[in-house]
Amino acid sequence: MRRARPKSDTPVVELAMPGVGLVTEPRVSFGDVQDVHDALANLSRADPVLGAVIHEAGVLPRLYQGQDVRATMNDPNRAFRALAKAVVFQQLNGAAASTIFARVAKLVGAETDATKLTPESISLADVTRMRACGLSNRKLEYLKGLSFAFSGSQNENGHYLRAKLSDEILSSNDDETTRRELLNLKGIGAWTVDMFFMFHMHRADVLPVGDFGVQKGMMLAYSLSTLPNPEQMINIAKKWGQTRTLGSFYMWHVADAEKEKKKSVLKGKKG
Repeated sequence: MRRARPKSDTPVVELAMPGVGLVTEPRVSFGDVQDVHDALANLSRADPVLGAVIHEAGVLPRLYQGQDVRATMNDPNRAFRALAKAVVFQQLNGAAASTIFARVAKLVGAETDATKLTPESISLADVTRMRACGLSNRKLEYLKGLSFAFSGSQNENGHYLRAKLSDEILSSNDDETTRRELLNLKGIGAWTVDMFFMFHMHRADVLPVGDFGVQKGMMLAYSLSTLPNPEQMINIAKKWGQTRTLGSFYMWHVADAEKEKKKSVLKGKKG
């Protein structure tokens, strides 16, 4: 298991890892969770099934990566870029979505500087060239609508309409208001909002009941015969308290590990 190397000015903690002994790791926070190590210990005590997964996996790389996100928290248009990327990635495999998103970024001059992907650059981008990037008509409509929501637009009388959304507005709203505002946008559904809360806003208590990876992870970890429905998922996650995002991360880990295991078996058979 690959470990992040602590920076010289990063608080560290010594952990007892199975089969390894004491190891030094950077102290990690996630949103309101000031110490992920303590939170994982609490989760392990509350839910032995999840605890076994945590014991095997340690602190997940995505939790370390979240620390890097903090360095960009004040970058302009972060919320818009996160939502634009989510729209492009909907219902596509990762490789295809990444290619299309990279083409869009290049088209608007954001190939090497992500901050240049702005509501204004998308709203001014040529529609034909946007389609040539691989965007469907529907996703193009969603992106244009998203850009207008963040940049404002002119109505049929030529009057400028104030932007409805911004990083400041979304961060100052309570979560329910933010969720409601986002769900009012075309192309933004419950799954996208959940991902936005988890990865952009670093909310620690999000359970994405519509996510296949979390469903699959729960089915495998808790020995269910079928994928759990939302009610079953909520019941399972009751033991996770207000750190359901962390529990969801580990369900993704379970699903990913199973996928890799199957790939290895198939590769072995071909070999």
